[in-house]
Amino acid sequence: MTRQQIDVVDSLVADWRRENARLRPEAMQVVGRIIRLGRLYQDNVSALLRPYGLSYSDFDVLATLRRSGAPFELTPTDLQQSVLLTSGAMTACLRRLEEAQLITRRADAEDGRRSSARLSKRGQTLVEKLIDRRFALAAEAIAGLNQKQADELTALLRKLAR
Repeated sequence: MTRQQIDVVDSLVADWRRENARLRPEAMQVVGRIIRLGRLYQDNVSALLRPYGLSYSDFDVLATLRRSGAPFELTPTDLQQSVLLTSGAMTACLRRLEEAQLITRRADAEDGRRSSARLSKRGQTLVEKLIDRRFALAAEAIAGLNQKQADELTALLRKLAR
């Protein structure tokens, strides 16, 4: 491998092979890259969102509400399952989004302990403004792959996720 082809994950694996021969670091060739790529993508999306005062999770909640279809309303529990935030983090996120007037929240008429979050017109406009750019960042992230490679990688990642 040329020096240009060696990345941080290759270095990590080589270091562990040198330092502890009993370890089997081969899986880090895959897992380390998945973690690194996830962070890089999240950092790119975060840079896109920063001028709008949004975090990655904030936008994920807004986009989840938008893709849920009209009336763009879900319970915090439904959002939690889709966005993968803890209950406390979801509560804080919804509070921020409500203060920014990007969502509205309302209590269930039959059970005041239950509530829902609804995308406001302002929130919907913001999602519509940013979603194409977010998808473009994803396309850029895999631009080095042809369609067959992208399909194969999708299948392999889906298999790993199960």
